Amino acid sequence: MCTLIVGLDLLGPGTLLLGANRDESPGRPSQGPARLRERPSIVGGRDLLAGGTWLAVREARFVTALLNRRPADAARAAAPAATAPLRSRGLLCLDAAAVGPALDAPAAIDPATGDPYPARLDAALRAIGQDRYAPCSLVGLEAGGPSWVITLHPHEEPRASILSPGWHVITHGEMDDLDEPRTRALLARLQGERPPSAEEGFELLGDLLRTHDGSGGPAVCLHRERFPTVSSTLLSLGLPGRSRYTHAGGPPCVSPYEDHSALL
Repeated sequence: MCTLIVGLDLLGPGTLLLGANRDESPGRPSQGPARLRERPSIVGGRDLLAGGTWLAVREARFVTALLNRRPADAARAAAPAATAPLRSRGLLCLDAAAVGPALDAPAAIDPATGDPYPARLDAALRAIGQDRYAPCSLVGLEAGGPSWVITLHPHEEPRASILSPGWHVITHGEMDDLDEPRTRALLARLQGERPPSAEEGFELLGDLLRTHDGSGGPAVCLHRERFPTVSSTLLSLGLPGRSRYTHAGGPPCVSPYEDHSALL
Protein backbone atom coordinates (compact mmCIF):
# COMPACT_ATOMS: atom_id res chain seq x y z
CA MET A 1 0.00 0.00 0.00
CA CYS A 2 1.38 3.41 -0.87
CA THR A 3 -1.12 6.03 0.30
CA LEU A 4 -2.85 5.94 3.69
CA ILE A 5 -5.12 8.71 4.99
CA VAL A 6 -6.30 8.46 8.60
CA GLY A 7 -8.78 10.56 10.57
CA LEU A 8 -8.69 9.94 14.34
CA ASP A 9 -11.67 11.06 16.49
CA LEU A 10 -13.07 13.16 13.64
CA LEU A 11 -16.46 11.43 13.50
CA GLY A 12 -16.69 11.64 17.29
CA PRO A 13 -14.60 10.42 20.24
CA GLY A 14 -13.13 6.96 19.70
CA THR A 15 -13.76 6.89 15.94
CA LEU A 16 -11.52 5.99 13.03
CA LEU A 17 -11.88 7.04 9.38
CA LEU A 18 -9.47 5.53 6.85
CA GLY A 19 -8.81 5.73 3.12
CA ALA A 20 -6.04 3.81 1.37
CA ASN A 21 -4.76 3.11 -2.14
CA ARG A 22 -2.64 0.03 -2.72
CA ASP A 23 0.10 0.44 -5.36
CA GLU A 24 1.59 -2.88 -6.42
CA SER A 25 2.92 -4.88 -9.35
CA PRO A 26 -0.09 -5.88 -11.49
CA GLY A 27 1.43 -9.35 -11.81
CA ARG A 28 1.45 -10.02 -8.07
CA PRO A 29 -1.63 -12.13 -7.28
CA SER A 30 -3.93 -11.01 -4.47
CA GLN A 31 -7.40 -11.60 -3.08
CA GLY A 32 -9.90 -8.94 -2.05
CA PRO A 33 -11.46 -8.62 1.42
CA ALA A 34 -12.05 -11.94 3.18
CA ARG A 35 -11.70 -13.46 6.62
CA LEU A 36 -7.99 -14.00 7.29
CA ARG A 37 -8.24 -15.40 10.84
CA GLU A 38 -11.19 -16.72 12.84
CA ARG A 39 -9.83 -16.25 16.38
CA PRO A 40 -9.34 -13.37 16.72
CA SER A 41 -11.57 -12.27 13.86
CA ILE A 42 -9.33 -10.56 11.29
CA VAL A 43 -10.46 -9.47 7.82
CA GLY A 44 -8.61 -7.90 4.92
CA GLY A 45 -7.08 -8.55 1.53
CA ARG A 46 -4.51 -11.30 1.08
CA ASP A 47 -1.27 -11.37 -0.87
CA LEU A 48 -1.46 -14.76 -2.57
CA LEU A 49 2.29 -14.87 -3.19
CA ALA A 50 3.55 -14.60 0.41
CA GLY A 51 0.31 -15.06 2.36
CA GLY A 52 0.31 -11.75 4.22
CA THR A 53 -1.77 -8.60 3.88
CA TRP A 54 -1.41 -4.85 3.43
CA LEU A 55 -4.42 -3.97 5.62
CA ALA A 56 -5.94 -6.04 8.44
CA VAL A 57 -8.98 -5.24 10.61
CA ARG A 58 -9.22 -7.02 13.96
CA GLU A 59 -12.59 -7.36 15.70
CA ALA A 60 -13.83 -4.15 14.01
CA ARG A 61 -11.70 -2.14 16.49
CA PHE A 62 -8.05 -2.30 15.52
CA VAL A 63 -6.36 -1.90 12.11
CA THR A 64 -2.82 -2.60 10.95
CA ALA A 65 -1.54 -1.21 7.67
CA LEU A 66 1.76 -1.84 5.88
CA LEU A 67 3.49 0.65 3.59
CA ASN A 68 6.78 -0.01 1.82
CA ARG A 69 9.38 2.70 2.21
CA ARG A 70 11.79 4.08 -0.36
CA PRO A 71 14.95 2.08 -1.10
CA ALA A 72 17.75 2.54 1.41
CA ASP A 73 19.90 5.65 1.12
CA ALA A 74 23.62 5.44 0.43
CA ALA A 75 24.56 4.77 4.05
CA ARG A 76 22.04 1.95 4.44
CA ALA A 77 22.90 0.55 1.02
CA ALA A 78 26.51 0.23 2.18
CA ALA A 79 25.49 -1.90 5.17
CA PRO A 80 26.50 -5.58 5.11
CA ALA A 81 24.24 -7.89 3.16
CA ALA A 82 21.78 -9.90 5.21
CA THR A 83 22.90 -13.38 6.16
CA ALA A 84 19.30 -14.62 6.24
CA PRO A 85 16.40 -13.81 3.92
CA LEU A 86 14.06 -11.01 4.93
CA ARG A 87 10.60 -12.09 6.01
CA SER A 88 7.53 -10.89 4.13
CA ARG A 89 6.37 -7.51 5.40
CA GLY A 90 2.77 -8.51 4.72
CA LEU A 91 3.10 -11.35 7.22
CA LEU A 92 4.23 -8.82 9.82
CA CYS A 93 1.10 -6.76 9.15
CA LEU A 94 -1.07 -9.83 9.74
CA ASP A 95 0.92 -10.85 12.84
CA ALA A 96 0.60 -7.38 14.39
CA ALA A 97 -3.19 -7.59 14.05
CA ALA A 98 -3.35 -11.14 15.39
CA VAL A 99 -0.95 -11.17 18.34
CA GLY A 100 -1.97 -7.97 20.06
CA PRO A 101 -2.88 -8.18 23.76
CA ALA A 102 -6.31 -7.79 25.30
CA LEU A 103 -7.82 -4.32 25.05
CA ASP A 104 -7.47 -3.82 28.83
CA ALA A 105 -3.77 -4.73 28.96
CA PRO A 106 -1.69 -2.05 30.74
CA ALA A 107 0.77 0.18 28.96
CA ALA A 108 4.39 -0.96 28.69
CA ILE A 109 7.55 1.07 29.25
CA ASP A 110 10.09 1.76 26.53
CA PRO A 111 13.37 0.48 28.01
CA ALA A 112 15.35 3.00 25.96
CA THR A 113 13.53 6.15 27.09
CA GLY A 114 11.40 5.17 30.07
CA ASP A 115 8.32 6.50 28.27
CA PRO A 116 5.04 4.53 28.38
CA TYR A 117 3.58 3.20 25.18
CA PRO A 118 0.45 1.15 24.42
CA ALA A 119 0.34 -2.58 24.94
CA ARG A 120 -0.52 -3.19 21.28
CA LEU A 121 2.55 -1.21 20.25
CA ASP A 122 4.63 -3.27 22.65
CA ALA A 123 3.21 -6.47 21.13
CA ALA A 124 4.05 -5.26 17.61
CA LEU A 125 7.61 -4.40 18.59
CA ARG A 126 8.04 -7.84 20.13
CA ALA A 127 6.77 -9.45 16.92
CA ILE A 128 9.17 -7.34 14.86
CA GLY A 129 12.10 -8.42 17.02
CA GLN A 130 11.74 -12.04 15.94
CA ASP A 131 12.64 -11.42 12.26
CA ARG A 132 14.15 -8.92 9.82
CA TYR A 133 12.21 -6.97 7.19
CA ALA A 134 12.87 -4.71 4.22
CA PRO A 135 12.20 -0.99 4.84
CA CYS A 136 8.56 -0.33 5.71
CA SER A 137 6.16 1.55 7.95
CA LEU A 138 3.76 -0.45 10.12
CA VAL A 139 0.75 1.56 11.25
CA GLY A 140 -1.52 0.49 14.12
CA LEU A 141 -4.88 2.27 14.47
CA GLU A 142 -7.28 1.64 17.33
CA ALA A 143 -10.80 3.07 17.49
CA GLY A 144 -11.02 4.47 21.00
CA GLY A 145 -7.41 3.66 21.84
CA PRO A 146 -3.83 4.77 21.08
CA SER A 147 -2.69 4.70 17.45
CA TRP A 148 0.92 4.59 16.33
CA VAL A 149 3.43 4.10 13.52
CA ILE A 150 6.65 2.06 13.53
CA THR A 151 9.43 2.76 11.02
CA LEU A 152 11.59 -0.22 10.07
CA HIS A 153 14.95 -0.53 8.34
CA PRO A 154 16.82 -3.85 8.45
CA HIS A 155 20.01 -2.41 9.97
CA GLU A 156 18.41 -0.08 12.53
CA GLU A 157 16.33 -0.29 15.67
CA PRO A 158 12.59 0.26 15.04
CA ARG A 159 11.35 3.81 15.63
CA ALA A 160 7.84 4.23 17.07
CA SER A 161 5.64 7.27 17.60
CA ILE A 162 2.09 7.86 18.84
CA LEU A 163 -0.47 9.60 16.61
CA SER A 164 -2.54 12.50 17.90
CA PRO A 165 -6.24 13.02 17.07
CA GLY A 166 -6.88 14.60 13.66
CA TRP A 167 -5.75 13.88 10.10
CA HIS A 168 -2.60 11.95 9.22
CA VAL A 169 -1.14 10.93 5.85
CA ILE A 170 1.68 8.57 4.97
CA THR A 171 3.01 7.35 1.61
CA HIS A 172 6.51 5.87 1.30
CA GLY A 173 8.27 8.23 3.73
CA GLU A 174 7.58 9.47 7.24
CA MET A 175 4.12 9.99 8.66
CA ASP A 176 2.88 13.54 7.86
CA ASP A 177 6.15 14.27 6.01
CA LEU A 178 5.74 17.75 4.46
CA ASP A 179 8.78 17.11 2.26
CA GLU A 180 6.78 14.38 0.52
CA PRO A 181 4.72 16.10 -2.24
CA ARG A 182 1.76 13.70 -2.12
CA THR A 183 1.58 13.81 1.67
CA ARG A 184 1.87 17.61 1.75
CA ALA A 185 -0.87 18.09 -0.86
CA LEU A 186 -3.28 15.71 0.87
CA LEU A 187 -2.76 17.31 4.29
CA ALA A 188 -3.37 20.74 2.76
CA ARG A 189 -6.64 19.57 1.21
CA LEU A 190 -7.73 17.99 4.51
CA GLN A 191 -7.03 21.08 6.58
CA GLY A 192 -10.23 22.20 8.29
CA GLU A 193 -12.25 19.21 7.04
CA ARG A 194 -14.44 17.55 9.65
CA PRO A 195 -17.03 15.34 7.96
CA PRO A 196 -20.28 15.08 9.93
CA SER A 197 -20.87 11.43 8.99
CA ALA A 198 -19.06 8.34 7.73
CA GLU A 199 -20.84 8.70 4.39
CA GLU A 200 -19.51 12.22 3.88
CA GLY A 201 -16.10 11.10 5.12
CA PHE A 202 -16.07 8.34 2.50
CA GLU A 203 -17.02 10.87 -0.18
CA LEU A 204 -14.18 13.17 0.88
CA LEU A 205 -11.56 10.41 1.02
CA GLY A 206 -12.77 8.76 -2.18
CA ASP A 207 -12.34 12.04 -4.06
CA LEU A 208 -8.79 12.39 -2.71
CA LEU A 209 -7.87 8.79 -3.56
CA ARG A 210 -9.06 9.33 -7.17
CA THR A 211 -6.77 12.36 -7.65
CA HIS A 212 -4.79 12.41 -10.92
CA ASP A 213 -2.02 14.71 -12.15
CA GLY A 214 -3.36 18.09 -13.16
CA SER A 215 -6.17 18.10 -10.59
CA GLY A 216 -4.54 20.46 -8.12
CA GLY A 217 -1.77 18.26 -6.74
CA PRO A 218 0.33 15.14 -7.29
CA ALA A 219 -1.48 12.01 -8.45
CA VAL A 220 -2.77 9.66 -5.76
CA CYS A 221 -4.49 7.23 -8.14
CA LEU A 222 -1.48 6.09 -10.18
CA HIS A 223 -1.58 4.80 -13.76
CA ARG A 224 1.88 3.60 -14.76
CA GLU A 225 3.70 0.41 -15.73
CA ARG A 226 5.51 -0.15 -12.43
CA PHE A 227 3.45 -0.27 -9.24
CA PRO A 228 0.21 1.36 -10.35
CA THR A 229 -2.79 1.66 -8.05
CA VAL A 230 -4.40 -1.79 -8.02
CA SER A 231 -7.08 -1.39 -5.31
CA SER A 232 -8.53 1.02 -2.78
CA THR A 233 -10.23 0.80 0.63
CA LEU A 234 -12.49 3.03 2.72
CA LEU A 235 -13.14 2.14 6.36
CA SER A 236 -14.92 3.65 9.36
CA LEU A 237 -14.88 2.19 12.87
CA GLY A 238 -16.04 3.24 16.33
CA LEU A 239 -19.58 4.43 15.60
CA PRO A 240 -21.96 2.10 17.49
CA GLY A 241 -23.42 -0.47 15.12
CA ARG A 242 -22.24 1.44 12.07
CA SER A 243 -18.78 0.16 11.12
CA ARG A 244 -18.30 0.29 7.36
CA TYR A 245 -15.75 -1.40 5.08
CA THR A 246 -15.75 -0.83 1.32
CA HIS A 247 -13.20 -1.93 -1.26
CA ALA A 248 -12.53 -1.16 -4.94
CA GLY A 249 -10.84 -4.04 -6.75
CA GLY A 250 -8.98 -1.70 -9.13
CA PRO A 251 -8.01 1.96 -9.37
CA PRO A 252 -10.79 3.94 -7.64
CA CYS A 253 -11.23 6.31 -10.57
CA VAL A 254 -12.78 3.48 -12.63
CA SER A 255 -13.62 0.78 -10.04
CA PRO A 256 -16.66 1.11 -7.76
CA TYR A 257 -16.32 0.63 -4.03
CA GLU A 258 -18.19 -2.51 -2.98
CA ASP A 259 -19.58 -2.97 0.53
CA HIS A 260 -17.82 -5.62 2.64
CA SER A 261 -19.14 -4.38 6.01
CA ALA A 262 -20.71 -7.78 6.72
CA LEU A 263 -17.21 -9.17 7.25
CA LEU A 264 -16.82 -6.96 10.30
